[in-house]
Amino acid sequence: MRKKAIFFAGMLLFVLGCASHLNYQNTSSNDIPFDKLKMPSSEKAIVIDAKGPSLDPKYYEIMGRATAETGNVSALVSHCQDAIELLRIEAENVGGDALINVSCSGGSYGANATGTIISFKNRQEALKVLRDIKAVLK
Repeated sequence: MRKKAIFFAGMLLFVLGCASHLNYQNTSSNDIPFDKLKMPSSEKAIVIDAKGPSLDPKYYEIMGRATAETGNVSALVSHCQDAIELLRIEAENVGGDALINVSCSGGSYGANATGTIISFKNRQEALKVLRDIKAVLK
């Protein structure tokens, strides 16, 4: 009897997990003008966390803003982490190198994130400066 109860409890959790995955919704967008779009690079866009030192604006150009929204009925996932990952993908799709001024507001069933997409004037130099100032990168 105990084995049956454990089996049915496991099956119930499995079905709930599958149902929550089916209800997963996410969207992202940006306001970057056509003339600022770049070819996507093979490099992953980084998130420069506001909790650490920021990069001097002389090393980058602002491309525009991005927004992301994610929703999932499961409380087992990090909604803000998912929304920020959508921002990162949005930045990569338009040729951005990094995101700054990233903020996220999350709830029980979803999150909204915003950030500014930037393009480095010289990627190697900017990454060196970020390492030297010990910026918090994600």
